[in-house]
Amino acid sequence: MTRQQKKNPTMNSTFEITHDREFLQHFLTKWRTKSISQEMVEILKANSESDPYAAYGYGRWLSQVNPGGDCLDEAEALLTWAGSNGVQDANAALAELYYEGRTKGDKSMPEMHAFLMDSSYKLGSELAQFQTLENTLYGFYGFREDPALVADILRGHLEKNPGADPIYYDLLGQALEDTEADAAEKLYRTAIERGELESYYSLANLYKKKGDVKRAQEVADEGAGKGAVNCSRFRAVILDEETFDGFPSEYKEKLHRQIAEELDFAIARHDRYACFLKAALLCDGSLGFPKDLVASLQTLERGCEMGQSDCYWLKAHIHENFADELPPEKRLSPTQFAKTCLQAVRLGDRETLSLDGMAKGYVRGLLSDYAEEIEKHWLAEYVKAYPEEEDTKDSTGVVAVYPQGFYYAKDVESEEDMDFSADVVHFSPVLTRLTKALGFDKEGLHIAMLVEKDGYLNDLPDNMTGTIVYGQGTEIRGIVIFVLEDDKDYSQKPFTGLQHIWMFIQLLTAVTDGLVRQPTSEELEEIGAPEAGGFEEYDDFEENDDVDDAENEVCPDDEMDEPRVLTIPFEKLEEAIKQCNLCIDTLIVTLPDRREYWFMSTDEIIYRLQIKDAIEENIKQHGGYMIDEWQYVDARQIPIDIRAHVRFK
Repeated sequence: MTRQQKKNPTMNSTFEITHDREFLQHFLTKWRTKSISQEMVEILKANSESDPYAAYGYGRWLSQVNPGGDCLDEAEALLTWAGSNGVQDANAALAELYYEGRTKGDKSMPEMHAFLMDSSYKLGSELAQFQTLENTLYGFYGFREDPALVADILRGHLEKNPGADPIYYDLLGQALEDTEADAAEKLYRTAIERGELESYYSLANLYKKKGDVKRAQEVADEGAGKGAVNCSRFRAVILDEETFDGFPSEYKEKLHRQIAEELDFAIARHDRYACFLKAALLCDGSLGFPKDLVASLQTLERGCEMGQSDCYWLKAHIHENFADELPPEKRLSPTQFAKTCLQAVRLGDRETLSLDGMAKGYVRGLLSDYAEEIEKHWLAEYVKAYPEEEDTKDSTGVVAVYPQGFYYAKDVESEEDMDFSADVVHFSPVLTRLTKALGFDKEGLHIAMLVEKDGYLNDLPDNMTGTIVYGQGTEIRGIVIFVLEDDKDYSQKPFTGLQHIWMFIQLLTAVTDGLVRQPTSEELEEIGAPEAGGFEEYDDFEENDDVDDAENEVCPDDEMDEPRVLTIPFEKLEEAIKQCNLCIDTLIVTLPDRREYWFMSTDEIIYRLQIKDAIEENIKQHGGYMIDEWQYVDARQIPIDIRAHVRFK
């Protein structure tokens, strides 16, 4: 039996069901709740029909562990009954389930969460008080993040109550980690001395952040030996692939077995983050694990059952990027993918993959059962994830989509330039969802579609994008142009800000299931874009003579004819940047399979590799120029994001 497998005294003990704090403190944190012994679980279950405190304990355990994968309805019922019978901690526990959408109604209800938290807090629930501090520390569950406030509150509390529950020493340490690391270390040690097993992980993680890997692992080993389950999988957290690869083969095999055993040990004891760690290793084939996407997804399902946001994110990541490698029966439908992203967002994940998947599913109408919830709470998070750069906020333009399916973004200097001779589609279900997804409804605006007059009489070609957006069973013909309209007087306005235009195009592409695309060089030439810079009859482009000739120069035909997708190994990166044309080519770089690159965003990797200057120089050499940190305009006057043409896998 390894040190990590020594029996946790907490997990192998029972305690009396009393109606006071002596009983309630066993459920004050998620880890304490999950660590109660199976014998104690059975005792709580046996008494849950007659004793509201037992019902609370059993319901709280079910909500955190979800042992059968379908126990949340029972947890909700038990917590509701216990709360209605005076157990205020039950109401605080129920509040989290409502926010997470893990209830029978399958709807996230932040308003109900706020009501239950507020009422139970005022009625003396220690769980509500603790959760409020924790949520304020990290900005969870709709709270505003404020570590300094939490530190002030806890310092005052511990000065007056030095014998308080040791978890408050741990929480104060977390609040001070980034500003007073030495004080945080002392607080963690105080909590450990007073019997708080969770603080071993906090202390180990602090040493990890300081760069003292050896000491971090020693603390984690000590904690694991005393029963801290989250410490038992610390080796998988701290060990990177490069270090692992440097070990002799025999030692690597031994270390891999140890990591695998530790992760399985933690997963068997309801450690949902261990599910994510093991799934990530299986996804990438790291630390001795074979790459096995099916096994990764199986592990993720257990983490999702317990409500781990990272597990929903990784599940979406696998289906977004590796769907072709999965057996057909394992692939998610578009609706299932969108719901996976939505659940990740509900649980607090704010990665762009989850937000994009949720927003795109919403505008496509795949999440109609959750539309009200998404509109009230999560679309604001989507917009927040794409802030407009200060120096591009004044950029104005409209978007045209041609019958061939390609789009062209046209700069509009003033509203006087908006006098297009066209019929207007003011509203449709798709236009309404696009409007709300981009937050224009909050500004008193809506997205409208301009349609060429007498399209049928002129025998113009069908425009599938326009037809899908119209959604009335009638074909739209010819070019369509998307603009903004004022909700009151229906005056037409351009989009403001390059980020808004980019986001609109991404969502429009999702609505049409990929029909909307960038134009080829031939299509641009056909509409006169390189010379005229706009939309056929709708454009009055005037070349700016003050712009440097190098920036105005159109790339030679042999370079601009067809976009290329170049996939190159990491070692060839600098050479490839010099030789390709990033104004039209897409460069996909295969990174070394090392943990340092795991789950990093494209912009983070670009900064890490120190290639941003080289990319911008490439863009300038090929007739483009930068307009903000990541956006540039190419020689065809098309706004593009660097991260769309330089990607990593």
